[in-house]
Amino acid sequence: MEKPMCCSKNSGCDDLRLLSRKQLIRRWQCGSDALFWRAERDGLLLPHRDGRRTGYAEGDVFAFEGGRPPKGLLEAYRADLMTPDDVAARCPLTRGTILDRARKGVLPARRIGTAWRFVPAEVARWLKTWP
Repeated sequence: MEKPMCCSKNSGCDDLRLLSRKQLIRRWQCGSDALFWRAERDGLLLPHRDGRRTGYAEGDVFAFEGGRPPKGLLEAYRADLMTPDDVAARCPLTRGTILDRARKGVLPARRIGTAWRFVPAEVARWLKTWP
């Protein structure tokens, strides 16, 4: 289990986990050194040290993705995110339609750089609204 770590003062969250780059790349199903370098340079995703370990505070990650999880959904938002193709495989819509609905705010989505990602629990809730 990961040791709790305080988020930066900008994220405004309680003690949460410290996530490594490897964990974030798996979570987002994307990412590169350039993405992290740009985010760090711009002050959007700041690394923290916990002894010999360096990582990113979970609250900072949520802020980078677009904001804190809604109340009561923290555990759901900790799950690895889905790609537009993953969402399209679960419904009769194309990848392009999924992205269009995410841009319009019809489908709850997170942004990682230029990539759109989706919280599995939010997708499941959205799919339940289908006729």
